[in-house]
Amino acid sequence: MIERKNKKPAGSFSKVWKLIVVLRKCSGKGVIGDKDALISPKAARILMYCGLLIVTGAVFAGVYLVQPYVAGFIGVKGLAQVLMLVFLILSFVLAIKDIVTVLYMADDLGLLLPMPFSAAQIVMAKLVVASYFPVMLSVVILNSVCLGYGIRAGEGVSFVIGTVLSSILIPVTGISVAALLIVILFRVFRVLRSRNLTVALGGIFTFGLTIAYIIFYSMLDSGGSEKATAAVNALSSVSGAFPNISFMTRFMFDGSIPGLLISFAVTLAVIGLTVLAVRAFYFNTALSMQNTGTRSKGVSKAALHGGKKRSALKALTAYEAKSARRNPAYMIYGFVMSFFWPVLFALPFLFRNSDIFGDVALPLDTIPALLAAMSFAMMASCFSCGFNILPGTAFSREGSSFAALRALPLDLADYYKSKRNFSLLVCSLGSVLYVVVLGIVCVAAGFISVGNSWTVLAGACFCFFLNLFWISLMLLKNSKNPRFNWDSEAEFSRKLGIINLIMIIIGVIALIGFFIAVNFAPMLNEPQIRRIVLIICAAASLVFLVLALMVNSLAVKKAPKNLMKIEAA
Repeated sequence: MIERKNKKPAGSFSKVWKLIVVLRKCSGKGVIGDKDALISPKAARILMYCGLLIVTGAVFAGVYLVQPYVAGFIGVKGLAQVLMLVFLILSFVLAIKDIVTVLYMADDLGLLLPMPFSAAQIVMAKLVVASYFPVMLSVVILNSVCLGYGIRAGEGVSFVIGTVLSSILIPVTGISVAALLIVILFRVFRVLRSRNLTVALGGIFTFGLTIAYIIFYSMLDSGGSEKATAAVNALSSVSGAFPNISFMTRFMFDGSIPGLLISFAVTLAVIGLTVLAVRAFYFNTALSMQNTGTRSKGVSKAALHGGKKRSALKALTAYEAKSARRNPAYMIYGFVMSFFWPVLFALPFLFRNSDIFGDVALPLDTIPALLAAMSFAMMASCFSCGFNILPGTAFSREGSSFAALRALPLDLADYYKSKRNFSLLVCSLGSVLYVVVLGIVCVAAGFISVGNSWTVLAGACFCFFLNLFWISLMLLKNSKNPRFNWDSEAEFSRKLGIINLIMIIIGVIALIGFFIAVNFAPMLNEPQIRRIVLIICAAASLVFLVLALMVNSLAVKKAPKNLMKIEAA
């Protein structure tokens, strides 16, 4: 008789951990050491932890060496309080979007509830996914900076223990407060249960935070070290309004055990209130949002079928425009960011006391004007296309409707061109138009002479071909491996592709080139430098012109073939 061995059932922690791993993968966050890694999972995790230790050690060593030079301006207690306050606010802000995404925007509750997970385990796993990055960031930065600064200043054991505990308790408190407010707001304000409105408000909130940070940093930077020291002292005094920070610092610097216990109690109280709110409000609200996705009109056969190719292309382009405009996520990350990038570019200079162009001899000569126009054109193209999600998700956004589109008598070349033409129009309105408008203003204001106004047209043409190059590249990449299986259209607004990130980096470099061209204009008129600049501008124009035409021609031929392979598969 064969003895049957029963497997030991998985423990509660093991089940939650497996659910956390699955949720992180499903939310687009890679897991170290998964099946696609080039090395074994264990080796990948070891390398990750070793890298974090190296970074932490490097920051610790840097702060340890710098401490004697800045000790007269910033005390250990002030630095610790400021960093605790910063990470409390930062964890709160970073957690808002992730908590909304994992708790309300993901369509997974219907799948998770029938599984052998309790409601508490599901919520715990979701909140851990949202907490992962803020907690890791706090552990690395807060420990390395505070310990390096405090140990060099001669602080004791209580400071070290309090710093290590704070690096975990502070972000956990901020994340718990964020979860508590979000659960209550979604329960009280029913209008927030609309996914479109939630995505729109999230984009506006992120954009507003970015502008606020730029304004604050510009005002702080314009005042020098004195204003920076005053800001640190002000933030240090503000941190006293938060009991978990106030009582923890008493333990760190005075050795107060009651202060440590009260700080723990504050964090546990916030977590307890969050748990009660989740149990009372979360599941009913989240389940009511599972079927409130974006409603879109069906594409009629008559709207896409035409006797002439020109009419078919026009109908497809109109369909693409309507499809992109109907969703708030696409409106914000496909339109607004492409048009409003100059706000991020101009704000820092509006709050500075110095005139960055005060010593520039006007009007600019031909070479500085040409280099400035080319640099601004490259920056405008990279920022307008880099912040735009439409080209990189053009085919993925079709989702399950792609099969229906392929059932219609479509020419895939026209289908591709409609995507390209619409993306090119949007990005050109946010870049080429700005180059022309800025050029007209500069000519009218005397920054560029009328005889050198041709440099503006050269910059506009350069910008257009750059747009064509970037857009064709993104469309070609997306056609090769489009992602049709997604839960919500808002998923595409969460992160930029690798090509977008490369464009933004190149745009920052072009911005530096723009300031060099304007501020060092007299040096650029030296005969040897003049010749080098002309060769660089001519070579860059020729290279990108050829690349744009080649990539566009390749994409027109290759992208439809890629889509046909998907259909055949």
